[in-house]
Amino acid sequence: MGLKQEKQPEIRFDKVGPNSLAGISYVPKVIAFKKESISGTSNDDFWAAPAGTFITCALVRIDALLDGSGVITLGTDGDADALIDATDLDTSTVGNSASNIGSTTAAGAVGLYLKDGDNIRLAVTGSPTVGAVSGVIIYYEMEAIEDRGFHFDLT
Repeated sequence: MGLKQEKQPEIRFDKVGPNSLAGISYVPKVIAFKKESISGTSNDDFWAAPAGTFITCALVRIDALLDGSGVITLGTDGDADALIDATDLDTSTVGNSASNIGSTTAAGAVGLYLKDGDNIRLAVTGSPTVGAVSGVIIYYEMEAIEDRGFHFDLT
């Protein structure tokens, strides 16, 4: 249940030597997930985010409506609605979506920094008998960025 590359993705916006940080821009990593055939409550811990992960955006979309009183949250195994709270996502209409950005209730509404890493959880509550969701998480691994180097050392 882990996903970690050796380095943070980067692009060059200026021509410089291959080992120089000048002209380098770090690019976020993106992971996609889905849960189909939703039936009943569940806690799906699907990603072990490494230490130093900064999640900038998380989005969940309804692909097949959840009947009954189905509720979807996205967060960590210790705070299941840290990114998308139960009040953020209307599960009754296909195509509805919610993200942590602009949430008035989620703890990670403006981003979530996981100093020690954490397990990311998609939780289903209520009593749905059908439904499906998909989503993306956009993030940076600060440890990998530090390994590559900082653009400015302010010491």
